[in-house]
Amino acid sequence: MPNSDSPSVAKLRGAVQIGIVVRDLEQTTSLLSSLFGIGPFHFIEWPNRPDSRYFYRGHEEPIKIRQAFTQAGSLELELIQPLEGTQNAYKEFLDTHGGGIHHVLFEAEDMDAAVAALGREGVEVLQNGDGIRPGTRWALLDTTRLIGFLLELRHRPGPSDGTSIPKEGL
Repeated sequence: MPNSDSPSVAKLRGAVQIGIVVRDLEQTTSLLSSLFGIGPFHFIEWPNRPDSRYFYRGHEEPIKIRQAFTQAGSLELELIQPLEGTQNAYKEFLDTHGGGIHHVLFEAEDMDAAVAALGREGVEVLQNGDGIRPGTRWALLDTTRLIGFLLELRHRPGPSDGTSIPKEGL
């Protein structure tokens, strides 16, 4: 790995999301709202489009998750409850850790270039797929042993800020 004085391998923009894996999405969001005033939450199930694809360690896998999103200042909170599928980082995390903070999502200036450059440094993609917002893609990096948590990168097209969930198609 490069030392702290060398130029960065991948140029990341600011963190935009904290991903949290939970066993019971309804209970967690209800408690966050009633105890702490966090919300409102927008709920979806993924995949949310017929063309959505999900890959775990490079292999396409069937998966179904339920998610809840809310803005908490400049950060989006994403709560994730795995529903179906055995080969995914969310179920793996829940089985191993019982839930909790799963990843920090960053925008990448060029996600494909960042993934390729990090791959040359030994950082592998744990899972990746299409985002819930049309045109978005994401890559969850297998960084736990390196830095203690997972990093996720997101590509978003054009002028989208990547935080608004479209009303159509949910």
